[in-house]
Amino acid sequence: MIRSGMKCVNLIFLAGVLFASAACGSSPPENPSLDSRKADDPSQQVSSPMNLNGQIEFSKKDLARRLGIADELVVLSGARHVTWRSGALGCPDPGMSYTQALVPGTVIYLQVETTMHAYHARFSGEPFYCPRERVESPVTEGDDRI
Repeated sequence: MIRSGMKCVNLIFLAGVLFASAACGSSPPENPSLDSRKADDPSQQVSSPMNLNGQIEFSKKDLARRLGIADELVVLSGARHVTWRSGALGCPDPGMSYTQALVPGTVIYLQVETTMHAYHARFSGEPFYCPRERVESPVTEGDDRI
């Protein structure tokens, strides 16, 4: 009876050791599709706050990359803090719904040769390209024009 009790205790102990070593010795497998989604999905990315100059530099580099041209060919036409009418930040996607609240933000106008391009952002947020056909005017424009 004592031997069978000892066997039970040993088996329980062995199972516990195996379980503990499996839990501590290896990490759960990563899901590569989830990781790549996070890298591609802007809502999953966390960016640090940007001041207006940082937003301008980011926008210039992004536009140059989009157009496949040198950064020096992108000229700042204007930039200012604004108040957007909604969570669309002045650039609504067709068929989408947005928070209907005033949102402090930024608008940046860049010029390449004779073509003007707009970038919109939340205040101190990462700017994004807004196609001409989707551009909406802000409610107010600040006095800190560049």
